[in-house]
Amino acid sequence: MKTNLRVLFPSKKNISWVLVGLCLFLVTACANKEERKQKYYDRGMTLYNQGNYTKARLEFKNVLQIDPKDANAYYMFGRIEEKDENWTKAYALYLRATELDPTHVDAQVHLGTIFALAGENEKALAAVDAAMNVKPDDPSAMVLKGFVRAKMGETDAAIDDVLAVIETDPANVEAASLLASLYADQGELARAIRIAKDSLAQHTDRAASYLLLARIYAQADKHDEVVRVLSDLIRTKPDDLENRLHLVTYFQKQGENDQAIEVLQQAIADLPESLNAKLALTALYKSQGAMDQAVAILEQYAGEASENTKLKLELARHYLADGRKVEADKTLSQVIELADRSADGLAARTMKAGAMIKERALDDAAVLLEEVLEADPKYKDALFVRAGLALVSDDPDKGIADLRTLLREDPSYVKAYRLKARAHLKKGETALAKQSLEDAIKIRPEEAAANFELVQLLINTREFDGAVGILQKMRRFAPDDIKVLQSLALVQEKNKRWDEVANLAELLISKHPESPVGYYYRGVSQLNRNMASSSITDFEKVLEMKPNSIEALIGLAKGLFVLKKPVDALQRIEKVVEANPEHFVALNLKGEVLLSQKHWDFAEEAFKKALILRPEWSVPYRNLVNLTTLKGDQEGVLGLLEEGFEKTGDPVLGVDLANHYSRIDRRQDAIKVYEGILEKYPKHLLASNNLAMLLLEDDTNQDGMDKALQLVEGFGLSENPIILDTLGWVRIRRGEIDKAIPVLQRAARKGSGLPDIDYHLGVAYYQRGEIENAKRHIKAALSAEKSFEGIEEAKALLNKIQ
Repeated sequence: MKTNLRVLFPSKKNISWVLVGLCLFLVTACANKEERKQKYYDRGMTLYNQGNYTKARLEFKNVLQIDPKDANAYYMFGRIEEKDENWTKAYALYLRATELDPTHVDAQVHLGTIFALAGENEKALAAVDAAMNVKPDDPSAMVLKGFVRAKMGETDAAIDDVLAVIETDPANVEAASLLASLYADQGELARAIRIAKDSLAQHTDRAASYLLLARIYAQADKHDEVVRVLSDLIRTKPDDLENRLHLVTYFQKQGENDQAIEVLQQAIADLPESLNAKLALTALYKSQGAMDQAVAILEQYAGEASENTKLKLELARHYLADGRKVEADKTLSQVIELADRSADGLAARTMKAGAMIKERALDDAAVLLEEVLEADPKYKDALFVRAGLALVSDDPDKGIADLRTLLREDPSYVKAYRLKARAHLKKGETALAKQSLEDAIKIRPEEAAANFELVQLLINTREFDGAVGILQKMRRFAPDDIKVLQSLALVQEKNKRWDEVANLAELLISKHPESPVGYYYRGVSQLNRNMASSSITDFEKVLEMKPNSIEALIGLAKGLFVLKKPVDALQRIEKVVEANPEHFVALNLKGEVLLSQKHWDFAEEAFKKALILRPEWSVPYRNLVNLTTLKGDQEGVLGLLEEGFEKTGDPVLGVDLANHYSRIDRRQDAIKVYEGILEKYPKHLLASNNLAMLLLEDDTNQDGMDKALQLVEGFGLSENPIILDTLGWVRIRRGEIDKAIPVLQRAARKGSGLPDIDYHLGVAYYQRGEIENAKRHIKAALSAEKSFEGIEEAKALLNKIQ
């Protein structure tokens, strides 16, 4: 068959027509693409202006699917996230918009606003400059510049910036608001009121103008005027519940709760379909501590609208908070039946699962959560609760996996970061836990719970300066908060910075005179600055305010000991015990004072009384062990260690017990105890160290040698010479001499004076054939005049070398 060359290779004329056709096709396709993108964008803008942000978000997503580099779509997407106060997402979207189009003035201004609200003033000004380079007279950029300057204390410059806006745009609400606020802050309230009135006269349809005038009237203590302006706002837009809530909030701040309740009752009458009005009234009663009334009106509303699952969900929340588990369970079951797999049905299942976990009905909770996640695999609350279930079930890896899924969907879910930190801590992953808490704080710097958890973690890892830094940042949001000041005092106490503790104590006393905390820390600082007599006065003050304060009692006892008044210390402790015979901590302290005075029988009686009251507490057992050791009763010591470890699981008692077993040649029993400790505390350094040394005693057992290495492999990161020595010895016993010597050299450089390290280094050098080095280190070990395990072997080896 002949091939038609004209088909394979068309003429130039035909080629021209093909190219023309192709170009026309591409132009048409591009035009269609642009048309579709514009259509989505226009529809998104219409929905946004109507306040339908959920549907508007979908339209802007469609724009970005067609053109992932459309800066306007990213900007509008950011506006929507800003409306929902998803600041992290809004920031990322504005940043992307400015990266794609650095001349996008509105995106730069909104990005700068987020920086300003986060306290990043320099970055905010950089965004302002980027906007004003494109549009020098942009009112929004100039107002933002004034706002940032005001935050930086440059009030006069800020006023100049805002006046420049008002000259060109007299009706600018934001400029008028900032200018009025600046004058009000300077005490020029009459001027501020005049500006706010003028702004309202020009913008009677804008809630912000009413709120500005009301705020300045409030600063001027013009109560009636505030109520009048906020009431005018309600009359202007009676269907907007938010306007009524402003007046409710004002009445609450003034302590006029009855008037606040009247406003909400009127709102419910005027807006009978408004669920939020009913919930606001419930929340108001709750904030006043009237829980019974809150639940009663919720029950009333839920009864009147028996099909309203949202009301029932809120009622169930109140039942759960009030500990009414049966009513909560019944109400949630009703919601599940009515709502099935809708949003309310999934929420009810998740709430019910959370309640079941608290009741340890873990399997039933797991079934409910699987139902939720089968319907919606990315349901955030269910993922969060299932992660909590995983932690309760000792499966932190599964919990971390769920939390990572959740955080991919919602990177601003602060509680998820906190739970993830706890999961990492359960695995001993301190650095990852710290990172999770830092991520939470980046998203919400003022969030107290995450900050306090990070502070506690830093205290546990002895990073005290880091903890101080976090707490100082918290003071920006709450300078006089008692918990923040108390935590700072605690950290500075651990830092032994007694002058700082004293300063914080004085601040606590001045700001919170009703609390014993300030007096306690002043007493601590005085006790540690050789002012024992003064400290006793403060500790007595604490005990007067809080009679069962064991910390103050201990401080008082220490102060009396410093003053050589042990009898007075004992009498003061007796006074507390007489007032509260079941004060087991005071009884233990009494025993410690008696022990220090060598009143052994009375001390033993006090420790045993403490144990009767709190048998799972390990401290009295430790004290009884010390006392029995002083008596020389080794059999009694062993019995106490066995009983104490069995009842308390205290690893300190466990290590002492295992050491005792080792001394009396009960090696297998010692191994069993160490294994028990490590099962509960996998990262317990001393148990790992001692168990490894025990396993090395049998060099014929390869499994034991392998397990010893597993126990100590992480020791190479330590700076502790004892720990490093153990790792080096394990390497020697396994014949890994080249790996042993560098580790033992590091241990030796720590200058611990431990002869064991020189002995082990000598053995390592001998096995590598470095005889002179071996001789030097073994001689050093033997000349230390300290006994060590292997001393006879060291002598024999030195004789062999010589």
